[in-house]
Amino acid sequence: MNEGKARRFHRLRRRSRQLAFLARVGVLVAAAGWGYPAAVIEAFLGLPDLPAALQVVLGVGVLAAALGLATELAALPFVVHAEFFLERRFGLSRQSLGDWLPGLGQTIGVRVAGWSAAAVAVYAAIGIWPDTWWKVAGAGYLLTSVIQATLASAAVARRTKPLRRPALQARLQALTRRARAPVIAIHEWRVGSATDTANAAVVGIGPSRRILVSDTLLEDYSDEEIEVIIAHEIGHHVHWDLWQMIVCTSALSLAAFWTANSVLAALLPLPGVAGLWDPASLPLLSLVYGAVTVASAPIVNTLSRWHERRADRYALRVTGNLDAFVSGLRRVSAQYLAEERPSRLVEWFFHSHPPLATRMAGARAAASKG
Repeated sequence: MNEGKARRFHRLRRRSRQLAFLARVGVLVAAAGWGYPAAVIEAFLGLPDLPAALQVVLGVGVLAAALGLATELAALPFVVHAEFFLERRFGLSRQSLGDWLPGLGQTIGVRVAGWSAAAVAVYAAIGIWPDTWWKVAGAGYLLTSVIQATLASAAVARRTKPLRRPALQARLQALTRRARAPVIAIHEWRVGSATDTANAAVVGIGPSRRILVSDTLLEDYSDEEIEVIIAHEIGHHVHWDLWQMIVCTSALSLAAFWTANSVLAALLPLPGVAGLWDPASLPLLSLVYGAVTVASAPIVNTLSRWHERRADRYALRVTGNLDAFVSGLRRVSAQYLAEERPSRLVEWFFHSHPPLATRMAGARAAASKG
């Protein structure tokens, strides 16, 4: 793998993503300074006879949708550069701009709708439980995460089909018996001809859980390499990694809501913002919540990297195939232009997986211990 090429790609993409982040923050800062008086809510909704509480909640929904769209549009040039032009330039994608843009539009639409719905739910909680709303919001985040995880496999169902390779199917069934893992459906994931990158993932929880194997992985990798990769994914299932991540992110979300409540209680009222229940507080609440989320990224990434190292050890233990592990990992890393030795700061804030060099060393150490 060309380490210099990988470093250039990730350096450029991080820069574009950071600019996109700053653009979003800039929109929220501008909105916090402008405020959002009740007269604007009434004029936009055209329903001034509604109860005041309902006006606030609906006004927050309108404001959140407008802010969400504004932040996405402000970040759009940097997102297009990072996720389309750079990936095309460095050979990670063959999609045309016309094929790629509809997916981006769908993503933006889902984000804006999600932000609006979340804002309505949070401000409804503030209105009903003004002293403990942050606990209710944290519980809501947990519930939403569980629902999203449950529905994850259904969301990609139209792009999957049962794995139909008898020899590989028999190998993987033998693997699950050796691992003494519950039977998990393994489906082929059609990623199309837009990319050569290979992937596998565990999606869903409970009965809906599936292991997805990309068609590119099935076409280009040996059965031994695929077996080790699937063993790694089974390791995530066996160790309840998805549940641990849900609990971790929900706890951090609860901390972010509590921090927002504490900070805004100390700052409010401000010019143009009467209090937390005022829709004009939404940009400021979003900024505080976002700051805690960004600051907690190293915690989430550290947990994720620990999950990946544990899944690596599990895969080696149940397959005993170090050579296939090393060759498969090198190929996947090369296809994604993974950085072999990023700086510690970059690893903490941006890497959900251990660097290639770390995973290789860990695999050889685990194999040597038997």
